[in-house]
Amino acid sequence: MIDKEKYLRHWADTYKRDLTENIMPFWMEHGWDRKHGGVYTCVNRDGSLMDTTKSVWFQGRFAFVCAFAYNNVEHRKEWLDAAKSTIDFFGKYCFDKNGHMYFSVTEDGKPLRKRRYVFSETFAAIALSEYAIATGDKSYAQRALQVFEDTQRFLNTPGFLEPKFESHSIVMILINVGSRIRAVIDDPVFTQQIDESVEKLRRYFMHPEFKALLESVGPSGEFIDTNMTRTINPGHCMETSWFLIEEARYSNWDKKLLDTAL
Repeated sequence: MIDKEKYLRHWADTYKRDLTENIMPFWMEHGWDRKHGGVYTCVNRDGSLMDTTKSVWFQGRFAFVCAFAYNNVEHRKEWLDAAKSTIDFFGKYCFDKNGHMYFSVTEDGKPLRKRRYVFSETFAAIALSEYAIATGDKSYAQRALQVFEDTQRFLNTPGFLEPKFESHSIVMILINVGSRIRAVIDDPVFTQQIDESVEKLRRYFMHPEFKALLESVGPSGEFIDTNMTRTINPGHCMETSWFLIEEARYSNWDKKLLDTAL
């Protein structure tokens, strides 16, 4: 019989050790660009730089991880400084005049590519909100809210983003974005966003007949038999379950949410 407490403690310690002794030291030394700000995103296993192009969505993810680790693992000033450096970088260089973020930039922040996605915005928003918690500076929370509102505007403005299949990924990530900003700004708009996303997950992407969570579906959630729409993304499935469990916990362990996650 497995000792559940011992099992969970083992893996909690393992993941913490990997984060603090492997992942964070590597990116502090080889990823963080102390000259231009931000983080390099094309780094080889030995730490050598393969390409100076910087993914913009990665800037937000990196800043969030640094701030979240500072808030929840250890108060290491280096992590907070890296978060601030990256937030300053994407704030200065990675938004166009409409508030839409680029997809990639040069190491010194010159725009290279823009795509129809809004994942750069979602990750910037969670980075800003987590940094606000770390520092107590509410201006970062307000900026997170502004980025969130811009993201909603882009998604709901006809013709702004190219039409395509209904995508699980944006529905999923808006659950996470809503919960992270809600941690620093108590506004019902975030719970409303989460509830809408959960409803879309159930209505469009959860297909019991396949025992699967589909990644791309037709406008009404219908299965479309192509290579792309047959693809299952296990990482997204795990993230969705994780986000739903977090929301169930927030909602006093709401049984329906927890059952959906499980």
